[in-house]
Amino acid sequence: MPGFPDPGHPLNRAFPRRGATGTRIQPGREAEFNQLRSDRSAVHARALSFGDAVLALLVEHRAEGASPDSGRLRGAGRWVGREQQLVPDRAKWPTKLNGYQGATLAGLGWLVLACTGLPLTFGHRADLLSHYTLLFLAAGLIACTGTALIYRHGPKLITAPGPRAAAPGIAATVIAFAVWQGQDPVADYYFAGPYDRYDRQYANGCLAASPYRHDAVQAMVDDGVLTVTPVTGGTPLRLGPAEEGSTHPLRPLDRATQAVLTEHRC
Repeated sequence: MPGFPDPGHPLNRAFPRRGATGTRIQPGREAEFNQLRSDRSAVHARALSFGDAVLALLVEHRAEGASPDSGRLRGAGRWVGREQQLVPDRAKWPTKLNGYQGATLAGLGWLVLACTGLPLTFGHRADLLSHYTLLFLAAGLIACTGTALIYRHGPKLITAPGPRAAAPGIAATVIAFAVWQGQDPVADYYFAGPYDRYDRQYANGCLAASPYRHDAVQAMVDDGVLTVTPVTGGTPLRLGPAEEGSTHPLRPLDRATQAVLTEHRC
């Protein structure tokens, strides 16, 4: 304890001045203090010995046994002393955020929220809600990872002065808006239902000018088979696999369907 100017202060009475150094030590703990001081000195001595050993090893293997002059050693010492300047401390969060910094933080949070919804959106379109545990785990992992990244790198993104501090937030908001608005169409495209896949593969393509076009048929799904029947009559098409959330293309399931598709060059 350093003590206080007032000799009658309770801390001064509880910790009397000891030794020539004037250090105040709690009564009965002099031996513990001496042992601590001895241990600190021993650690310092071991650190110096380790440094000397490392220097000797470098001299032996890198300088071919010739000890460098004192000027080079002093130069190395100056570089070591500048370590804090060369590798500054990690930027810390400010005590109070201004409006621009708050906007950046809000944009980053919205981006994390938009990315968190990706597993749930694609899982719903792919008819994987039965595996809801894995979907929620994936969403939670994305949320935790995004939050950790914001906590780690956020202070660097808001260090710019004035309105420039809001630039990362604006960029994050644009990306979040694109992710938020684009995940549904992308999921619908890759995990389309059987009717959408029929329109995409056949009705809007090779069968667009045939009795099997989109507005001239009746379609139904039964037991994984899509049956498409022309309103004007004709051979019904049996296509499969007709599954929700599937990525497999529809293929003919019988020879009559194959003959119709071949006739229309599908």
